[in-house]
Amino acid sequence: MKSTKNSTRTLTVLALLIAMSIVFSRVLSISTGFVRFNLGSLPVLLAGIVFGPGAGFAVGALADMIGGILAGYAINPLITLGAASIGLVGGWLWQTLPHTLRLGQRLLLSVVAAHVVGSIVINSLALHIFYGYAWSVLAARVPNALILTAVNTVLLRLLMENKAVMAAVKK
Repeated sequence: MKSTKNSTRTLTVLALLIAMSIVFSRVLSISTGFVRFNLGSLPVLLAGIVFGPGAGFAVGALADMIGGILAGYAINPLITLGAASIGLVGGWLWQTLPHTLRLGQRLLLSVVAAHVVGSIVINSLALHIFYGYAWSVLAARVPNALILTAVNTVLLRLLMENKAVMAAVKK
């Protein structure tokens, strides 16, 4: 009975993280054409770190697909893969990096790698292949990803150091 309660609770928290990602990326977003500043990857990274890389992948993929449908966009599989890989890579590195590293170091390395793979490589590749953006234009995405990396790292650290938040998520 306890495992059913835990799995129901986990699914509920993951659904809330999906909803938060959609709101953060679609509603609370600053857009300048192909560069968008939003915190949609924060719940995806949190899912990957707290519940594992598979959960991070699922939260990223579902948030991107549902958010795209709600906004009236067709689902782009490569963009969805980029969003999902942020949770996958962030969660996987978090689990793989030695626990002897400080919390901030593990978080920074995990978030940097997640954004490099998901935002800079995969999403830029998708924008180039599907929408014809020039590589020189896509270079403007790099500073955006670095800013998001710094902001996500600070916010994740604050969340992870907050015992009440972590108790509510992992209970």
